[in-house]
Formats: sequence, C-alpha cells, structure tokens
Amino acid sequence: MDTRLGIGTVCLLGFVGAVAVMDLRTRRIPNRLTVAAAATAVALAFVRAGWQGAFVSAAGVLIGLLLFLPLCLAGKLGAGDVKAMGAVGAFLGPVGVLLAALYTLLAGGIAAAVALVSFRWRVHRVSDTGQRASLLRQQDLPYGVAIACGTLASIVLR
Repeated sequence: MDTRLGIGTVCLLGFVGAVAVMDLRTRRIPNRLTVAAAATAVALAFVRAGWQGAFVSAAGVLIGLLLFLPLCLAGKLGAGDVKAMGAVGAFLGPVGVLLAALYTLLAGGIAAAVALVSFRWRVHRVSDTGQRASLLRQQDLPYGVAIACGTLASIVLR
C-alpha cells in the first residue's frame, strides 16, 4: 500500500488543522484562511486536470457551502464554519465533501453531547446564579474542530 500523501491532501490537512486551532483560540475562522485554501485547491486541481479539474473543485466549493448554509441561517453554525466546509469541498470535490460533511456532523454531534454532559455537571456543582449564567454564555462549540475531525475521518476511511 502506498502511504505517500499528495500535495493537495497535505494542504487540506494543514488547512483543517489551522481551522481547528483558530476556532479553539478565537472562536473565529478568518476569511483569509478559507479563501486562500479554496483558491489553492482550485489551482492545484487546474494544474492536475486542467479546466475540468478546476470545475470539479469549484463544484466542491459550492456543495460544501450549500451543505452547511441552512445551519448557519438557522443560527446553529457561524459563517466561518460554512466557508471552511466550502474550502474542504474545493480539495475533496463534490462527492468527497458529502462524506466529509457526514463525518463532520457525526463529530459535531459527539462533541455536543460531551459538552452538554460537561455543562450539566458544572452547573450542578455551581450554586450561584451569576456563575450559572456565565457558564451558559461560554457554552458555544468551536465547530472548526468537528470540521477537522470529520475531514480527517473522510480521508482515512475512504
């Protein structure tokens, strides 16, 4: 079995790693990161397969954006998460981004369940109402980590 990674896979892994770290640290995924990653993926696809490759990569961007846009419009995800999934789609193409989104949603669900149990345990231990309100405000989930985990799973399990 060939275990070498292509330049696109290395770039994708670097991108989702940066997304996870940025989202954990700042609770934001910057546009410069998502746009640069998507542009890099489209350019690599063009070099590898010409205009057809660039078209497939661009279709992956569109599908990645459309998959998470309803969650953003419902207030469940941030716009940076949507754009990050679009950039993942640029690297993986239309079919690959569907698999990455599925694994991302699974990883996000697991993370949400763990966060809920942790939150309920912490609230149970706190008696001050002000501290409870503070815990509630801190409860947002950095979904960039789920995107990184889901993307990694889609690469490993394909």
